[in-house]
Amino acid sequence: MVSSRRKGGWFSPSSLVAAVLVAAAGGIAWYETGTPGPSNRPGATAATLAVPPETSSATASDPAARPPAGSLPTRVVLESVGIDAPITGVGAVEAGGKLTWETAWRAAGHHIDSARPGQPGNMVLTGHVSVADRGNIPVFASLGKVAPGDTVKVFSGDQVFTYRITKVSVVSPAETRVLRSSPAATVTLITCTSDLKKRLVVVGTLVQGA
Repeated sequence: MVSSRRKGGWFSPSSLVAAVLVAAAGGIAWYETGTPGPSNRPGATAATLAVPPETSSATASDPAARPPAGSLPTRVVLESVGIDAPITGVGAVEAGGKLTWETAWRAAGHHIDSARPGQPGNMVLTGHVSVADRGNIPVFASLGKVAPGDTVKVFSGDQVFTYRITKVSVVSPAETRVLRSSPAATVTLITCTSDLKKRLVVVGTLVQGA
């Protein structure tokens, strides 16, 4: 279970649910950031959130070591638009008296309270479309070029879960329903639009790897 440390630490899952409810009331807004935040975990930065925009190496080649559905994601690939990025876990933290979402540093971020690869539910992945710090990487810079029918491959070690894109939309920062879970195994990729004013949301449904 996630610990409940404050001052830059993790919130419990129940706190994350509460954060979404607050965001739904328009109390929080998410934006892109290009500099490291207050998180005590490498690979993540902090960003204030309503709609959010552990890297690990592949497992051994031994089939017995392959993680089953439900293991943490490690890499996301959208071949159609040239996206290939590691994934690190991100969550809600408290910084400066405000509840914020972390955004991944040089990686896509997997929201720890969302589904894992192959699981029923909504797996939420976020990433930068642009960055202010040259040391960072805008891993979702080309996400706006995807189209329904394209595929998203999410790796968990050396196991691959393939999702087919069913919907591409632009929403306001206060639109939190894109974070909701679902009975089907889905992936939702979120970044800012190029003008940084709204959120680009890409949704895919699992077609292989269940």
